[in-house]
Amino acid sequence: MSESEPDTGAPDRCPRCGGAFSCGAALPGPCACTTLTLSPALQARLRGAYSGCLCLACLREAAAAEAPAPSAG
Repeated sequence: MSESEPDTGAPDRCPRCGGAFSCGAALPGPCACTTLTLSPALQARLRGAYSGCLCLACLREAAAAEAPAPSAG
């Protein structure tokens, strides 16, 4: 377990990938997901599709998929 994911007992399960992770939302400090910028539309889609928090890897993947492609040239 890394310093960014404190031990909170039993790990949470990401409803998207099924992987174990530690959600920091209920902890005194900020959760690692607060380092990401997700559009309100993406947040709404994720809330509608999944119950509970997603792991940081899945959130990063969703954010990257929504990001506009770099312009050529």
